[in-house]
Amino acid sequence: MSQEASGAAGPVFSIARVFAAPRPLVWKAWTDPAILAQWFGPKGCTGTILTMDLRPGGYQHARMEMPGGLVIWGKYVYREVEEPSRLVWEHSFADEHGNVAPSPFGGAWPLRLLSTVTFEDLGARETKVTVTWVPMDATEEERKAFGEGIASMTGGWTGSLDQLEEVLARVAAA
Repeated sequence: MSQEASGAAGPVFSIARVFAAPRPLVWKAWTDPAILAQWFGPKGCTGTILTMDLRPGGYQHARMEMPGGLVIWGKYVYREVEEPSRLVWEHSFADEHGNVAPSPFGGAWPLRLLSTVTFEDLGARETKVTVTWVPMDATEEERKAFGEGIASMTGGWTGSLDQLEEVLARVAAA
């Protein structure tokens, strides 16, 4: 499905990282709730995956507690699950019940982002992960805010991917 057909348009955020781990292990780190909770989110936050129904039409409901006590909820509705190469979902902030909610940080922000994660096998022990976000059904003001937030998203995702690298090293060594 094209981005336009999905309602996605505007600035695109993308980040990629190569991990020294086989693709099945990296896939598992994204799809096993116990492992995902260990690394997904900004450094210093505590994550909890409350629901994870990994299939097209299924969803994930998650909670992140930030240092200082701020709680952020997220909801992800899966569109594509192609093990072990691709995940696509609608990414939203949510409330504690899993209802889509505006950004807890205020201001104009898209209610939904089209998230695509690809897992590319670079050999027996290397996997390239690419994360792409595009606003969905966003107003011009929301697309502008998203574009202005790309540097912040880069910093946040860099921290998350650093944590993923540490988790993969621990899991591989176990």
